[in-house]
Amino acid sequence: MNITDLISPELICTRLNATNKAEVFQELAALLYRANKLTDTPTFLNDVWAREEIANTGFEDGIAIPHAKSAAVKTPAIAVGISQTGIEYGAEDGNVSHLFFMLASPFGNDDHHIEVLAELSGKLIDDAFLTQLRQCQTSQHAYQLLTNNKDTTDSQHNSQATLPKPLSGWRQALSRTKAHLLFGTSHMIPFIVAGGVLVSISAMISGHADLPEAGILRDLAQMGTVGLMLFTTVLGGYIAYSIADKPGLAPGMIGAWIGVNQYNMGFIGAVLIGFIAGLTVYALKTIRLPRHLQSLGAIFLYPIMGTVITCGAVMWLIGGPIAWMMENLNGSLSQMAGASKAILGTMLGAMTSIDMGGPVNKVATLFAQSQVNTQPWLMGGVAIAICTPPLGMALATILAPQKFRHHERDAGKAAGIMGLIGISEGAIPFAMADPARVLPAIVLGGIIGNVTGFAFGVLNPAPWGGLIVFPVIDGKVGYLLGIGLGSMTTAAVAIALKKTVSEPAVTEPQLMQPITINEGEADILAVTACPSGVAHTFLAAKALEKAALKLGLRLKVETQGANGVENRITENDINAAQFVIFAHDVAIKHAERFQNINLIDVTTKDAMLNAESLLLQEHYAAIAPSAPLNSNSSY
Repeated sequence: MNITDLISPELICTRLNATNKAEVFQELAALLYRANKLTDTPTFLNDVWAREEIANTGFEDGIAIPHAKSAAVKTPAIAVGISQTGIEYGAEDGNVSHLFFMLASPFGNDDHHIEVLAELSGKLIDDAFLTQLRQCQTSQHAYQLLTNNKDTTDSQHNSQATLPKPLSGWRQALSRTKAHLLFGTSHMIPFIVAGGVLVSISAMISGHADLPEAGILRDLAQMGTVGLMLFTTVLGGYIAYSIADKPGLAPGMIGAWIGVNQYNMGFIGAVLIGFIAGLTVYALKTIRLPRHLQSLGAIFLYPIMGTVITCGAVMWLIGGPIAWMMENLNGSLSQMAGASKAILGTMLGAMTSIDMGGPVNKVATLFAQSQVNTQPWLMGGVAIAICTPPLGMALATILAPQKFRHHERDAGKAAGIMGLIGISEGAIPFAMADPARVLPAIVLGGIIGNVTGFAFGVLNPAPWGGLIVFPVIDGKVGYLLGIGLGSMTTAAVAIALKKTVSEPAVTEPQLMQPITINEGEADILAVTACPSGVAHTFLAAKALEKAALKLGLRLKVETQGANGVENRITENDINAAQFVIFAHDVAIKHAERFQNINLIDVTTKDAMLNAESLLLQEHYAAIAPSAPLNSNSSY
């Protein structure tokens, strides 16, 4: 089934009367109902709005694609609307939308929903097509344009203009850096969650400010403490692994442990060390070894040399200066303890929240923790600032889900729990994904929360934060008010700064399994991967497969998803293929396999929206060949 089977002139309106998003939905749903495609308009609209709550369906270039699977749909169809003036839809680029495609798909085992999205996206990459469609005055004219059997992207065969533009050097480096950070973070989070929850539970059940020192509760506290000690080690190690594969794991972990435990460098230091280790091993792997030593490189030479260089950089270059900086920062805070509470509250609130468990956070919290016996009001404010970053970001995902992607909304649920039990690290995934917008939000929230606690004279004799210490708090009203105001400030600022995101519908992975091609028969290869390993991984794979089927090309797609690597690309596949497409938002595993084949490197979104253009790049190989991948990650 394709778009020509789902559209008719009666389903097209070239002059929408709607002035807002809700009216667009009603007007397009009315077209579907009058064409006998729906049994119940209100039910279908409820399903469309439910899909919209997952993520806004407004895209760039004035395009919106509201859609839903619904029991109210009799037969699959597309309603098309054109607004001459434009309608505020919440599109990703902030501009008004002119072209609306409402996809109605019935429940069942069919895959019309995703198939039509992929095909429609293929048409909408052509700027000339979009211009002609906006200018249509009659539904018949628009119908002819939409259903013209002649490929609307013929210009792709004669011009390179419609090909996705490659990222500039610094943008590509930034994209790679973000991918390596996400890879490390995804392996770090389980340690934070397991460690923090176990420590907090042991303290809560014991009923004392200090961690229990005997019995099962002590054992639980020790388990949790180890988890919280290891997470920075894991973070540094897996960032290095993302850059340099397995040889980078030992240098990254050992270096991060030394940096954090001996020099108090925190998670920011672990990130820095992870990149130092990864790039060091990456450089070492470019050195050509004698044939008799090559087998020893990955398991012996690279890990040892990488560890010595990385740890040497920490111990002999950057560790001392950072330790000195932290010590002086702590001394400055001690001198301010007798000064204005508003100024000190602002300083401690900002420091506690800005790096979420990192070295600056540790200076502020240790400063307050060391004086819980003499000045518990310090810990009263800091305990609030500890929990406002994760609580604020969790609240933001609830109040404005359209500003966050599916995996971020899932992270918001975990962040909320972590905030309640005083684990600042719950906000780290949000800060890493969008630091320019998230960091100001959490810093302002931490300041408001901390100052509120100081203003109300909140006393906290426990060296911890969040609601888990609520039973021992003196000044409970001020404590709750500080947490509430701080969290709401973080949420409000984050919502105001972040842009609305567009995300394709999350479809069951089993409906989008890669097409199986015999080994060594594929013309083109592709590997897809995203942070969650679910939605975008398989949507990108599906879009590429549909485009290959339409173009008559033999494509094999390997998905690196939540269930591991599926439809694995082999050496025979690589030897027979012309080029490989990396469609990913995190680092590709075992990318060194493709070092002798031309590479096209894009995001999953590029693959979903520009699948045909990417596959057709084989026609431009003589004009603009892709640079070969020389190592694990083309960093």
